[in-house]
Amino acid sequence: MRNIIGVLLLAALSTTVLAGPRRPGKVQFSNGDTLEGQISMTPGEDFRLHIDGTQIRVLDFERLRELRISAAEEKMVQKWRFLEAGQTKKQVWGQPYLTRSLQGTAVLSDGEKITGHLYTTVLYLEPDEGKARKVIILAKQRGKEGEAADALAYPTLITFTDTAAKAEDTIRLRLTLPDVTEQTELAAVTWGALFTFEGKKAGVPGEFTLASPLGRDLILGIKTGDSIVVGWPKDVDPKFRTIIETNIVNSEDFYDDRKLLGVYYDAPNTDIYSVFMLHRQGKTTMDGKKTQPWRLVIQRWKYDPETTRVLLSGRGYLFRGILEKGVAPPPVTLSDKLWKPKKQGDVWVMGY
Repeated sequence: MRNIIGVLLLAALSTTVLAGPRRPGKVQFSNGDTLEGQISMTPGEDFRLHIDGTQIRVLDFERLRELRISAAEEKMVQKWRFLEAGQTKKQVWGQPYLTRSLQGTAVLSDGEKITGHLYTTVLYLEPDEGKARKVIILAKQRGKEGEAADALAYPTLITFTDTAAKAEDTIRLRLTLPDVTEQTELAAVTWGALFTFEGKKAGVPGEFTLASPLGRDLILGIKTGDSIVVGWPKDVDPKFRTIIETNIVNSEDFYDDRKLLGVYYDAPNTDIYSVFMLHRQGKTTMDGKKTQPWRLVIQRWKYDPETTRVLLSGRGYLFRGILEKGVAPPPVTLSDKLWKPKKQGDVWVMGY
């Protein structure tokens, strides 16, 4: 049996899913998609985590509260060869492709957290409407030349909604902004795997609770009425903006109107982050008055400093909605005041 995590195979099943424990939940994917429904496993199967190469933990499906899957290692690779024997100079050719190895962090119902590599696992997701779908958590991923995020999509966050999070697995976040109201909504995306977490009002004006990012930094967005503010640093080097603007033109996407709002270069991990407002202006298959979806997304691009090439590696969303034809999506403002939270006691504080 292969000791590996990874890729997503999401296909409609033509046969009935075998009976087994079924639990309500949600699956987020690395391309920004989300599905909700009843989640089950093949009868007799379990989640297995391989920890530190020495220990195997078998996880009871009914004790699992959530599973977070993220890249343990990710590279952008090109075919190459040495030009001459004994020399270090290389010749590269072809289009770059991504390679990725993944790890999982399981959070159990009692709050225990376990990180390791999964054995191959098959899940079934039955939405309220439509056919059941198969989600296969596999292993290492290797793309084809030029392939980007959608071709190498994988499930990043599997959350079971029948088990409440414990207090120690949440954070309290306070917004010290003058225009925060009772109608203000809050959402956050984690660095790296781009998990999306929705804030819940904490009963105190301007305070919210979020699922703990488990040590990762957060990119924050707040929505009040028809306006959105996103925490983002000021652009430092315009070359990264040019790189993203050039590459987004060549990417195929359902959203035909794509507005780049900001970029940020994470040098230690050779990643470029971008924030885009995506809006569908062309024809859709939706009925009714509102037919034009929009989505405010955070994208992560793998960057090669030597060739300055990038590949879209993943994306998560802060907010989304559906508009009438001809209506513009909400305006977005970037604010470095919301970029890094400061912890004051047990509360994370962000704002002016």
